[in-house]
Amino acid sequence: MVRRIVADYYSTTREFTTNARLFLVATFLSWIGLSVNQVVFNLYLVAGGYREDTVGGVTSLTGVGMAVAALPSGWAADRFGRRAVLRAGAAVLALGLLARALSLAPFALYGASFVLGVGQALITIASSPFMSDNSLPNERTHLFSMHFVVVLLAGIAGNLLGGELPGLFAGHAAGVFASPMLAYRGALVVGAFASLLALVPLGQIAESVPAEHERPLPVRARDHAPLLAKLAVTFLLLGSGAGLIMPFFNLYFARRYGATAGQIGIYFSVAQVITLVATLLGPLIAQRLGKLRAITLLQFLSLPFLVSLGFESGLAISVLAFWMRSAFMQMSSPLLNSYAMDRVPPQLRARAHGIDNMCWYVGWSLSSALAGVVIARFGYSYPYYLTALLYGVATLVFYLNFRPAREDART
Repeated sequence: MVRRIVADYYSTTREFTTNARLFLVATFLSWIGLSVNQVVFNLYLVAGGYREDTVGGVTSLTGVGMAVAALPSGWAADRFGRRAVLRAGAAVLALGLLARALSLAPFALYGASFVLGVGQALITIASSPFMSDNSLPNERTHLFSMHFVVVLLAGIAGNLLGGELPGLFAGHAAGVFASPMLAYRGALVVGAFASLLALVPLGQIAESVPAEHERPLPVRARDHAPLLAKLAVTFLLLGSGAGLIMPFFNLYFARRYGATAGQIGIYFSVAQVITLVATLLGPLIAQRLGKLRAITLLQFLSLPFLVSLGFESGLAISVLAFWMRSAFMQMSSPLLNSYAMDRVPPQLRARAHGIDNMCWYVGWSLSSALAGVVIARFGYSYPYYLTALLYGVATLVFYLNFRPAREDART
């Protein structure tokens, strides 16, 4: 099995274009900063005197920024090209990360979180159409999966970095980092500059222009409204579920079990390693079952682990459930994005991806704000139960909406 996976990826990834390879390098650098932020930022806010309800509000502004920028990002990617939008997104994302690290003033935190969301939207919306434009059908699923693997590798590096840097700063430069808050701030600044480096490989990418015979005839989005609506509903439900729990995983372990930043970084990094290995299996599972059935199965398998995170009181079981939930749910993510891009006409891909992500981010921003209030008043259990319900409904709706298409098992 392992030999088959390695051979499958080796033969396919050798065919990736230079653009695709440079894009993967840029993705790695951007996600270093985001992953450091994932481990440290909420701890930084709490060390600065804020409670979970404020943390949820700040996090929700990132989702608002993503939602507001999603549709314009899709239009801009179609109008000005994927390359230009990717470059703009990398710059704005790094700016948002840096601004959030430099001030604890509420206005600055909310504003910088909104800017960060805009940057993430620009990158996310342009990424899937860029990969579709720079890959052939036989390698597209592998490129989407490899992109996700690179995100996971960056997550491992960034999570470890975010977990270790505060301790290093406090231990070796106590005069400069005289408090935990300042040590967290230093780690966030390092992450922001790592993300800024993504502009280097993005600057070397050439804009891909379809050959004259490959240029599709114009189509109108309203002619594909039923398809776009079905995809949008799925992403709205998934985003609503994700916003309830994902911004609070670090606080979940810190508050419920007293875990340190270093321990949390290790938990997150191991989750990324497990998910990375699982994601490499994605194309093979999709080849065997078809993308639709593979996505449905993987998302349903994550639900028991979500529920167990809500009621579990033992650290070891909670960490294991966290790892398994991450593996199953996130393994389905590149398959879902690839499936959506395959269903949409090429000239609508950026706008369709913008609609999907706008719905995901709207759900995320609303539910993360709600989760902060619920956690502050009732604890960490209820958001996990609600997320399991939303993910289950999303998966069922997705399968029922696309089952009539009678997807070919090899697509």
